[in-house]
Amino acid sequence: MKTILAAAVLVCLAQQQPQPQPRFKSGVNVVEVDVVATDKSGRPVRGLRQADFDILEDDKSVDIVTFTAVDVPEAPASAGLPPADRSGATFASNDQPHDGRVILIVLDDYHVAVNAGRIAVSKSIARRLVERLGPSDQAAVIGTSSRSVAPAQFTTDKARLLEAIERFIPQGEHSESGIVGLPSTGGPAPADFSVQARAMRAMNTMSNAARILGMIPHRRKAVLLVSQGLPISLGEILTNPNADGAAFAMREFILMAQRSNVAVYPVDPCGLEYGRDCSKWSRENLKTIAEGTGGFAVTNTNAPEAGVDRMLAENGAYYLVRYSSPAPANDGKQHHIKVRTRVPDVTVRARRGYVSLRKAEKPAAAPSRLDGLIGVPIQTRGMTMRLVAIPTPLASEPFAAVVLGIELPTSQAGRSKQVDFSAVAIDTEGKTRARLRFTTRFDASAATATGWTATGSRIDVRPGQYQIKLAAVAADGTQGSVFTDVTVPEFAGDIGVGGLSLGASTPPASGRADRLVDTLSLVPLASRELAANTAVSVQLPIRISSKAASRPLLLTATLVRPDGTTVKLDQASPPTAGYATASGKVYRLPLAPQQAPGDYRLIVEVSRGPARVVRELTFRIAPSS
Repeated sequence: MKTILAAAVLVCLAQQQPQPQPRFKSGVNVVEVDVVATDKSGRPVRGLRQADFDILEDDKSVDIVTFTAVDVPEAPASAGLPPADRSGATFASNDQPHDGRVILIVLDDYHVAVNAGRIAVSKSIARRLVERLGPSDQAAVIGTSSRSVAPAQFTTDKARLLEAIERFIPQGEHSESGIVGLPSTGGPAPADFSVQARAMRAMNTMSNAARILGMIPHRRKAVLLVSQGLPISLGEILTNPNADGAAFAMREFILMAQRSNVAVYPVDPCGLEYGRDCSKWSRENLKTIAEGTGGFAVTNTNAPEAGVDRMLAENGAYYLVRYSSPAPANDGKQHHIKVRTRVPDVTVRARRGYVSLRKAEKPAAAPSRLDGLIGVPIQTRGMTMRLVAIPTPLASEPFAAVVLGIELPTSQAGRSKQVDFSAVAIDTEGKTRARLRFTTRFDASAATATGWTATGSRIDVRPGQYQIKLAAVAADGTQGSVFTDVTVPEFAGDIGVGGLSLGASTPPASGRADRLVDTLSLVPLASRELAANTAVSVQLPIRISSKAASRPLLLTATLVRPDGTTVKLDQASPPTAGYATASGKVYRLPLAPQQAPGDYRLIVEVSRGPARVVRELTFRIAPSS
C-alpha cells in the first residue's frame, strides 16, 4: 500500500501544470540508467550479464546499447579514519586503478530538530559513511540551509569531511518529546508558511545538488540524506494553497535526480521515536524520495549504521546500462523506466523515469578542455598526477601563497612533450579567488624512462581555507585533474608557519617553476613514499612578527623511525632577522638518507616564548625491489 501511495504521489507531482520544466540536455535519444541488483539479504549481486536484464520505457521494450558491470572494491572494515595530518601541507593524486564511489552527504539542517540526541545521531550517521569510504571514493558535505556547512567540494580527505560534519547545526525547531514505538495519531503538522518555506528551501538545495552531480557522466551518484523528512503529508503539499512552492520544489528535485542518475538514500535520525517531528508522514516523504530516485530509506531503527553500510556496498557494485529511447526527442513528457531481471531471487532497483525537454536548447559555447576539467565536481583520471599544496608567506599582496608541487610519470611527460596546466583556488563560499595558467615543456627523449618528473608553480591567495583544483591537458590529447583542500594560515601573527615538506635537489622541468624561487628553495616532493637512500631536505616556511623580533626563536627537528626510536636532527636558535621580513624565511635541513623500510614521522617544533607551533609529516621508505 505504501509503495502504491508513493507511486501515485509521484505521478500526481509530475502531472501538475502549468509549472516550468527543469532544464535538461536536449535530444534525449540514448538514456543512461544504473541498476542495482540485490539478493534476498540485500547484498549486491555481481556477475550478471546484459542478457539477464529487460528494460522497458513506457511499457515498451527497448534495445540496450551498452552494458557495463561496475565493481569498486570495498574498503576494509578496519580502515577507519587516518590519523590527523599536522603537516600544514596537503597531498593528493589521481593515480588510482579505478573510479571510486561519488557520494554527497546532505545534512538537512531544516528538518533535524534542535535536540542534542538527534544532532548526535545525525552526525554519527554521516561519520559512519566517512569511516567506510575507500581510498578512491570521493565525498562532499552540505547542509540544506547552506548555513552550517560549506558548498559541496568533493574530496578524498576524510579529515575535511569530518570537520564539515562537526560544523552541522540544525536550523529547525526545538523537538517535542515523542513516545518510542507509538505512532502519532494527531495527523500531519499544519501546513503553515514557515513549514512550507523550509520544505521548499530544502528541496531547492537538493535540486541544485542533483544538477551539479549530473555534470559527472557515466557514473552512479548517490546522496546520503540525513533528515527527519518533511513534517507534512504529501497530500498537504499538493492541496494546500500555501504549498505551491514546496510542491514544485519537491517535484523538481525528484525529476532532476532522476534525470541526473542520482540515487537518494534518506536516513532518519529519529530512530523508533514518534511525535510531531518524527511522524508517519515525515517517514513516508523520505520513502517517496528514495523510491523515486532508485535508493532506499532507512527509518524506524535505532541502528542506522547498517543501512549506511548497505548503501556503500550497492554503490560499489552496479550495472551501467544505456538504451535507445523509443520516444521522440524533446516531447516535454515524463517517461517511465522499468528494469527487470530474469535471474531468480534477485531484485533490481533503478530510477523510475525522466522528463524530456519541450524543445531543444540552444547549444552553449563549449568550455576549453582545461576549464571543463576544472568545472566538474570531481577529479578525473587520465593524465596521472601527484600534487602537494604548501601554504607559504609572500612579501607582497595578498601576503600568502600556495606552492603547487606537481609530479608526472617521466615516460608520460616525455610522450606529452608539452602540458598546459590550470589551477584555481575556491573558497568555502564556492567562489574562485585565484586562477593560474602555465605551460611546461618536457624532454621528449625521456618517453621510455621510469620514475617521476617534477614541475610546479604557486597560486597567490589570502589566508583562508581553499579547494585547489589542478587540471592538465597534454599536446598529445591526454588530460586529467587532481583536487585537494588546503588551509592557508594567517602569517601576520607572532608566529606564522606554513606547510612542512620534503624537497629534492633535482632541478624541475621548465615552465612556471621559477615562481617557486621566491617561496621554496627546492621543488617539493608530491609523494610521501621514497626509495631507500633518497637524498632530500626538510623545508618549512616561517614568518615571525617584526615587533617581537627581539625574542629568541627556537627550532627543533626530530625523526621517529619505524622501530619507534627517536633521533633529534636539529635544535637551533637562529637569528630572527631573516624570519621577521614580509616573506619570512624557509627553514631548511638536509635529511640523512634512510635505508630501513617503513613509516617515519618528521616533527618540527617552532617556538618563541609561550607561542608554539608543531608541524608533523609522515613519509614511507619503500622496500627494495
